[in-house]
Amino acid sequence: MTAAPAGGYVPLNERAYGGHAKLLRLVGDGKRVLDVGCSSGYLARPLVARGCTVVGIEQDEDAAEQAREVCAEVLVGDAETLELPFEPASFDVVLCGDLLEHLRDPGAFLARVRPFVRPGGRLVLTTPNVANWSLRLGLLFGRWRYTDRGILDRTHLHLFTRSTLVETLARAGYRVVELDYTVPVPLVGTDAVERAVHAVGRLRPQLFAYQFVVAAAPA
Repeated sequence: MTAAPAGGYVPLNERAYGGHAKLLRLVGDGKRVLDVGCSSGYLARPLVARGCTVVGIEQDEDAAEQAREVCAEVLVGDAETLELPFEPASFDVVLCGDLLEHLRDPGAFLARVRPFVRPGGRLVLTTPNVANWSLRLGLLFGRWRYTDRGILDRTHLHLFTRSTLVETLARAGYRVVELDYTVPVPLVGTDAVERAVHAVGRLRPQLFAYQFVVAAAPA
């Protein structure tokens, strides 16, 4: 089941093998979370229901207003330039769901938020896999078209392969502690089908992953 979108913003995808469910699992329960790019609070809501305290950052004022219904605080502005009024080691988790690909300088942003992660805490993120088989096949036939959504969303500024994502994290001062992936199945998407497809994807995630799901700790 997928929750209805609030005001046209991103809805929560509750499918067990989807990126949202995997992000929520990596965050855990009862944590203090900085949700960067929190949108309307679609991830904050289930996190708060699990006992988390969530502080959000969101550029869209209308979305931020909806997120305030559940977040302890929401700062409005560009996460790359906004003054961040947090003490060092303020959060158990810095959460970046589908954020890095929209940033002008993802590495600088990751380094910027690293001091806010408590000892034993983590950065949790998802980002698309630009080396997905569908893009490779399209490029083989000379196709590379930006779209309204998906990996080649027109709003994406930086895209990663598994290796370049790990390298970016390392340069920003993190070590990867868990690297998962999603392999969605359009139209079908039952748990049994997605379980089988993920088993196949595990053989070559660099090729089959639609997006990477990462937990990283400050090095």
